[in-house]
Amino acid sequence: MKTYPRRGTFATRVDVTDLSFISEIRAQLEPLAAARAARVASPAVRAELRATLEQVEAFDVAAATMTETLQLDARVHQGIYAAAANPHLEDILIRYDNLATRIWCMVIDRLPDLSHHVREHLDLLRAVIDGDEERAAELAKVHVSGFENAVREALFKA
Repeated sequence: MKTYPRRGTFATRVDVTDLSFISEIRAQLEPLAAARAARVASPAVRAELRATLEQVEAFDVAAATMTETLQLDARVHQGIYAAAANPHLEDILIRYDNLATRIWCMVIDRLPDLSHHVREHLDLLRAVIDGDEERAAELAKVHVSGFENAVREALFKA
């Protein structure tokens, strides 16, 4: 986003060549947020994450629209960012998740199996809810890496 005084805020262009830069940052910060969330989330926040976990379990990827899938993905990630209870980390990750989502939208129609991406959230959410910092960090890193690899594959097939 770029803000211009007295003109407004405009979405900046995201180029797929930015994928490696975005993924490099997310590969460091997503595990940090997941581990921190596993460590510090309050019982009320863990209950919210449990509700999100149930939504992911019940989600029918085949019947869902692209918008519904993207909204669920955002709900999972933003829930973990909020659970980490570090507003500066949350701000940064929301920004980079939005950039990654914009790239994802460029290839989502070429991804063969979105159910795998959606289902990856289940173990990640469970690790955070259970307070398993190490597992949450590892699963977050694998998720970011899997996202980057899936996007690259979709691009090179085109």
